[in-house]
Amino acid sequence: MSNFSDWQDRMLRAVWRHGEQLPEEVLTWMAELYDEHGEVPEPEFCDLWTTRTFALARSAFETVARSAEQDTGKAATGDDFRYIDYVRDPDLSPVGVVHIKSAEVSTPDSAEVLGAVAEGVQEFVMSHHRVTWPVCGEHDRGLHVGYFHETAVWKCTGGMAKGHVVRAIDPAVQL
Repeated sequence: MSNFSDWQDRMLRAVWRHGEQLPEEVLTWMAELYDEHGEVPEPEFCDLWTTRTFALARSAFETVARSAEQDTGKAATGDDFRYIDYVRDPDLSPVGVVHIKSAEVSTPDSAEVLGAVAEGVQEFVMSHHRVTWPVCGEHDRGLHVGYFHETAVWKCTGGMAKGHVVRAIDPAVQL
């Protein structure tokens, strides 16, 4: 019988993430999974990784779409929004991938998923509605997804410092 560290290394190789610096949230999730279920077999672990990623993407989409609609009055839902796709093809990857317009994500990290979903919704709002969203109130520039202390944020590239964090992508998160 191996220990947690050995199991974790095997599972990260299984999902093609071995050697990457993973966020604490993902490592904690893996530790909790191991504590609760022991050595989950590789196929089951890949399914759990995919299930978590897809659930995070659905939740992130609701958050970002609501924020976009509140800011612009334009919806990113319904028949017009055909850009979100959940793909599980074992021939391409051991885990599922969420495609949102041209962004994609395949990790159960809430910040990375939120960032990818925000990029996809932003791309949709800009291409479908011809609206720049979101915009920095100080510099009147479109914002870009970034990360600050493992939090997905909207960043502006304007100003003397050549950029600053404007706000968290999730309006419920205070920086």
